[in-house]
Amino acid sequence: MNKNSADSLPLPPGKFGLPFIGETLNFLQDPNFTQKRHQKYGSIFKTHLFGRPTLLMIGAEANRFLLTHENQYFVTLAAS
Repeated sequence: MNKNSADSLPLPPGKFGLPFIGETLNFLQDPNFTQKRHQKYGSIFKTHLFGRPTLLMIGAEANRFLLTHENQYFVTLAAS
């Protein structure tokens, strides 16, 4: 998949928050951040943490999907 086709794919529900810091402050201050987002958006949602867009996947079904489709739908970006 090239970058142009990846940009046109729909994103999961969620929000990115403020520019650059995203939802990092909420994440650091609220011990129930992930639980609240999970209740609001479901087991797969997007956010923006520590300067990077982030996808969270929660639960056995999400883990199974991730592990059985390794390198098919996901890429890991190395920290620069």
